[in-house]
Amino acid sequence: MTALLARRLPLNIAPIEPINLIWLAFTLSVTASILPSMVGGVVAPLANIAAVVGSAGCGWLWLLARSLFREEKQIERWNIFAMAAIIAVEGSSNLIGRYPPNGSMSEMYRILGNAEGFICIGALVLVFAEVFSDYSNELHKQERRFRQIFSLTFGAMIALTLLWVLNADENSLGGQWKETVLISSALVGVIGTRLCISFRKLHPLSLSKVPKYAARHAGDDVLAKRIIQFLEQDRKFATPELKVADLAELLGEHEYKVTQCITGSLGYRNFNHLINSCRIESAKEALASPGNKERLILSVAFDCGFNSIGPFNRAFKRQVGMTPREYRAAVE
Repeated sequence: MTALLARRLPLNIAPIEPINLIWLAFTLSVTASILPSMVGGVVAPLANIAAVVGSAGCGWLWLLARSLFREEKQIERWNIFAMAAIIAVEGSSNLIGRYPPNGSMSEMYRILGNAEGFICIGALVLVFAEVFSDYSNELHKQERRFRQIFSLTFGAMIALTLLWVLNADENSLGGQWKETVLISSALVGVIGTRLCISFRKLHPLSLSKVPKYAARHAGDDVLAKRIIQFLEQDRKFATPELKVADLAELLGEHEYKVTQCITGSLGYRNFNHLINSCRIESAKEALASPGNKERLILSVAFDCGFNSIGPFNRAFKRQVGMTPREYRAAVE
């Protein structure tokens, strides 16, 4: 389906990124859930649709958190199945709740209501689990502050909506402020998540960690220092088909020692991760240079050691968080 649409759409229309699709679903869910409070009642057909669309807001927030705070395997197949189940349970509960049942159906309504509350709480717990799953001093100060602000903001929203105004008596203070709090929280949620996505595009997660090489005082590691200096000298990292065995031979070291140093002191996953990181940093400099404004991106990729545009684009987006074309437009 995606490929078919891509062929029919103009070439200058870029596909929507998954995180933006999730944000749209979250926005629709939040908007539909507060629609009755905003307009003072909705006619039956629209109210039924809003009851289903307005479900699973907590689930969409969880998927947003995964996309914001996970570097790899952000959205997996089981996440989609989980969201389908959440929508089915919460949507059914919302629909039945519009027409309070009697007899045996009232028991089903009670069970669905309990399940809905349990699911929502579980999803919110997972949101904060994603935020703090990789929280450590190895993160840059800006990234740690971003996560702190995210958790405090959404924690305050949850406290106001779920703990204070939800199911509050109409004559109580919470009941009197219910509509105002729900609408304000919805606006903060939609605008806040949009700002979070913008922040992540400018500060990719892959660059938010302090390099282990620096954290571990790499200057004391003679071999690590030699590897970096060798790769940077005459841009040897741009040598096509460069292998770890070739590097070890040129350095006069055993291959296993070089590999251990790369994954240990330097903190990279493997040799290819190290080489691609060097190449992408060089590509960023070339794309940001005013003198290369008219230069083809393919030419930059070849000059940095990539053999084709596909692997270059994938490696660049994985490390920088945007495509080479988007990066060039952002720095101009």
